[in-house]
Amino acid sequence: MKRYKMTHALCISSFILCWLLMVFPQASEAKRSILNLKSRHHRDVQLSTPEPPELTAVPLLEDDPCLSHYCTSGRECKVHSGIPICECSKKCVPHHHVCGSDGNIYKSHCHMHSTACQNKEKLVQMDMNFCEKNQEMQSDQPKLNKSDIRQLFDNLAINKTKPKPANIKVPDYYYEDYTLEPEYQYLRKRNCAMEVYEVMKDNLLMYYHSKFTGNDKNKDYVQSLMFSRFDKNKDGRLEEWELNEASTDDPDLMDVLRLSHGCKLASLIYFDDTDGDDKLTSSEFSVAMSKLYTNRYTRLLQQGLITAQNVTKGSSKFRGTCPLCISVVSLDKALEVNWVPVRLGDSVELHCAVSGSPVPPVIWRRHGQDLANLDQEDVKVYGDGSLYLAKVALEHAGNYTCSAQRNPMLVQTHILLVNTLPEVRVVPKYQSKRPGEDAEMFCHVSGEPMPNVTWLKNDQQIPSVQFGDEDSHSKFEIVGNGTSLKIRKIEYADTGAYMCKAINSGGTTMDISSLVVQDQPTAQGTLIEEQRFFAFHELGISIYDPAACRLHHIIKGTDIIPGTEEYVCGNQKANCSWGRAVSISDRYIYASQPLLDRILVVSTTQMAVVDVVGTDKYPVELEKVLHLDQLWLVSWRNKNETGSKTIQVIRDAGQKRKHHTVHPEPIDGQFDMVKQLFLPTPFEEISHYKYKYGYVTHTNQRGVYKLDLENLRYIRSVDLTPYNCVPEEIQFSALYGYVFMECKEPVTKKPTGMLILDYLSDAVILPPSKSERFYGKPYVSPDSRKLVTFNVKLGGTVLSIHDIISEGVKFRFDIRTSLNVSDLAFYPSQTSHGYDVYASSLNKSDLLYINLDTGKVKVIVGVGESPNKSKWNNPIRPITTAGRFGTFLATPSNNALFIINGKSRTINCEISALNNPSHIVWITQIYH
Repeated sequence: MKRYKMTHALCISSFILCWLLMVFPQASEAKRSILNLKSRHHRDVQLSTPEPPELTAVPLLEDDPCLSHYCTSGRECKVHSGIPICECSKKCVPHHHVCGSDGNIYKSHCHMHSTACQNKEKLVQMDMNFCEKNQEMQSDQPKLNKSDIRQLFDNLAINKTKPKPANIKVPDYYYEDYTLEPEYQYLRKRNCAMEVYEVMKDNLLMYYHSKFTGNDKNKDYVQSLMFSRFDKNKDGRLEEWELNEASTDDPDLMDVLRLSHGCKLASLIYFDDTDGDDKLTSSEFSVAMSKLYTNRYTRLLQQGLITAQNVTKGSSKFRGTCPLCISVVSLDKALEVNWVPVRLGDSVELHCAVSGSPVPPVIWRRHGQDLANLDQEDVKVYGDGSLYLAKVALEHAGNYTCSAQRNPMLVQTHILLVNTLPEVRVVPKYQSKRPGEDAEMFCHVSGEPMPNVTWLKNDQQIPSVQFGDEDSHSKFEIVGNGTSLKIRKIEYADTGAYMCKAINSGGTTMDISSLVVQDQPTAQGTLIEEQRFFAFHELGISIYDPAACRLHHIIKGTDIIPGTEEYVCGNQKANCSWGRAVSISDRYIYASQPLLDRILVVSTTQMAVVDVVGTDKYPVELEKVLHLDQLWLVSWRNKNETGSKTIQVIRDAGQKRKHHTVHPEPIDGQFDMVKQLFLPTPFEEISHYKYKYGYVTHTNQRGVYKLDLENLRYIRSVDLTPYNCVPEEIQFSALYGYVFMECKEPVTKKPTGMLILDYLSDAVILPPSKSERFYGKPYVSPDSRKLVTFNVKLGGTVLSIHDIISEGVKFRFDIRTSLNVSDLAFYPSQTSHGYDVYASSLNKSDLLYINLDTGKVKVIVGVGESPNKSKWNNPIRPITTAGRFGTFLATPSNNALFIINGKSRTINCEISALNNPSHIVWITQIYH
């Protein structure tokens, strides 16, 4: 109730202030107040709820760039010189205590994330017992007071008088540093934390590697050049004044050092002067730049002020907190790579074999992304250094690396292999034949890894005799790698159960087809799969049988929708204008009507419109999420796809009920900032693949926002500015969790190449070099094993075929054709358990067939003239298939539909007298 009152009060205040802003536009303070009142608590918005016109009239987006800039936890957006920048949060409201991974208890999550931001470290929430134990250990730890610090440095016998080298200008601060009292020297040098010091050394190596050499030079060569440049007096030793002067001589180097707050070149002497003479020899410098893990108290140990036993004892008692702890990490050579097979849906815990005394903090990464920062339920990094993956899915497969927090070069790699139980389906389930006839049954198999397929009759394996073998007259013929079984001249003895069996490391699965040989064949008890397609055109919706090209039913545009007074096309004289059409579980078809601001729901069994759903203005694009029973729609807000769009969701889309739309959580209170929505296509081959996230782009922004589909909220943003990428098209691969992005520049729309993202961590995976980068609109096959891109150029199209593998993609071959390709469709292969491709043309009455395994190409001619134009950004000539066991494809031409037999690669029929057909939706219905 309190939250409701607060939200109600905020809405009233926002309304009043917005009115004041419109009356007094010069009142910038009022404008800031409005911006500060945006609420993060959003609810589903019904269409019937009007928005105050005053709020939509204020051009907040132009005045405040922060409205379109997403900041992570612990940061808030501030505008500097017109540029939105994420800064550490300075104001947090306590609500309940949170235990951080640093052992401290914070007043809220905001306090923890803000502290992490300010200290430039990574903090995650831990169990409260972790912090309580840490505080107990700290209470027992001895403290160093001012006198202890003075005594410590007196024992080090630091020489306060330094001779000035001849002929070398020594900065004044060189002498000033050594006139300080010892404790103040200690406090000054402690400003450089060990973690930051290690980062500084990494930055130095990268900077001088790019400055001095090319990629063919090794690290030792770079280090020798660095030492030579730092050694001003050429005496073979580096002193503090030399390092300070070297850093001031090079402005670029100063910029690099600014990234390491509190550390400078002279910190090399403080941490790595092993003999205590306040100088670095070439050997000491080489060790400093090469070793993986060091400690600021190494010199105390080597000078005998502390002993290894004291350090070890302290580390076991004060693990992670003792100031006198030395830890050198190690990794057994045999454990550098760890292969981890796991079944789909199981949970797995990975342990890092990088060891040390005390045990070092561990960082887990995937494609360079720190997994502790993901904040996902299925990926957890715990305080003991283990990585836990819950309910492993296909996108979890791949490499995970672990290393000590201060040792990025000592890495253990865990390769996760996700095994799935094979999926097998055989058609027909039952058939009755006369003696002397031929029989054929088809088997389609999927799984990871790809299963081995065998055929059995009554549990006895059938010999694998294939077409072209010497024994080609055998009764049985197995096609391809088990995709079909042919039985020639059947006899009564051939009656039986024929089994298609698939085996892989995930298990064994089988499916059965029954054959009955009798003089009078019967269809009793037969399961009949009948495929139909719904064709959407200007006069309504027509339903056809593809085999006979017979019209089943027509829903006219002049029909009145039951329960309403509205017509299918809006009024009696109007033509239908269709945006998109998709099927939901073969029960309903949702079709958008942009000019009427609504979506029609068509029952596939009743072959009638059964529901009308009102939407935002100009609903066009439709996407389905089958496992959540959702339909997502994008409204353009105008006819020309210019400006920003809105997203809405229809829940329980496959249920028999009255439907309505809701909005997902907006970004910074703005619903209409969307450019495009990208959701993974439901993979027909991988029925158990239940994706959780989609991506949303904003107008001219180089990046994407990740969207939690179940909770209808944004979880984080992915910045693609370094790659100059505005995603034009996004496709998803279920296997290995790849996201393929076709990128273009924001203004010129010039292609910048394909980017590959990791679906789990959102890390960018780039090709090895620019020469290997590829271009074009991506398409991923239904089995998630092939990537096909087509790039329309002057005079034709280049189609590139890649295999999707665990390491990314592997180029197979290019197809260059004079056809200007309009659309692609994947068709089940007859020789393998994969897919081939059919492509339609923009400018010719031809279709292109490509065998993705062999590269074989065939052109199907005489498929009618291409339509003159398309509406609502649809392909000018779409092409669709009837599914995994479908025989036919359909593509529209000018006022006609062409049905293609995909197996024989011939034209089956032409359906004419259709007014501008634009969409074809296939439906499979099963009858007994």
